Amino acid sequence: MTTMKTTSPDDHYLFDSGSDLGAQQLNSLSALFDGNTRSILSPLLLPDSPHCLEIGAGNGSVARMIAEQTGGQVVAIDLDTTHLPKSLGVEPRRHDIREGVPVGPFDLIHARLVLTHLSARREIFAQLVDELAPGGWLVLADVGLAEELLVAPQESDHDVWAKYNDAAYRQIGPAAGHDYSWADQIEAAMLDAGLTDVAAEHVVPLGRGGGPWAMYHSNLSRQAEAPLLSTGLSMEDMERYRTMLADPEFRARFFSLTYTIGRKPTA
Repeated sequence: MTTMKTTSPDDHYLFDSGSDLGAQQLNSLSALFDGNTRSILSPLLLPDSPHCLEIGAGNGSVARMIAEQTGGQVVAIDLDTTHLPKSLGVEPRRHDIREGVPVGPFDLIHARLVLTHLSARREIFAQLVDELAPGGWLVLADVGLAEELLVAPQESDHDVWAKYNDAAYRQIGPAAGHDYSWADQIEAAMLDAGLTDVAAEHVVPLGRGGGPWAMYHSNLSRQAEAPLLSTGLSMEDMERYRTMLADPEFRARFFSLTYTIGRKPTA
């Protein structure tokens, strides 16, 4: 395992994936993102029985997808493996990526919604590139902010939306080490690292009231309720935010998701 530690005192995790709300969050992530992830991973040329690394494996849905599609072995790491079962081709490991990247070489490294949340993302990125096998692929999926309220059930909801987003994405997130501009920097970082076949795909989902995107964000508001309220956001605004997300009239774009791929040269 690469021994350089990249833990920062600014980093702390807002969500407890081992809790019931955490399990719901992980299942929502699988339902919302796995289709896009499959379409990105499926065309990649890999050797027979590839050695792969899945970072922030969650409930293991992507690790299982990779193992089933490739017939390879997947090291699946996460801070909490409560919902990460061992399965054919998948080796779950409880591990903090900030403590070092598992030793490769890996033919495929995938991380979804991970590096955005870590202040030492560039140091970790460099380690990931180092642990790629020649010809190996690095696939990173990270979020940026969209924050576009398209249809509000009530006129006053625009103010609630602005207050909540300020608390979540300009106070709580940055204080925890999050950088929502990172997703747009990954393509250049891959090119600077000498990777080839670099490409990026940008997705901006539309959230509908009561739909899976809106309910996913409602779940996040419950997991991060204490820090959100500590910013001065009122419980009344918090409850109105959740009610708004459940209203069939609600339409919004919460964030963008950028998938970026790059390949390590063979020579």
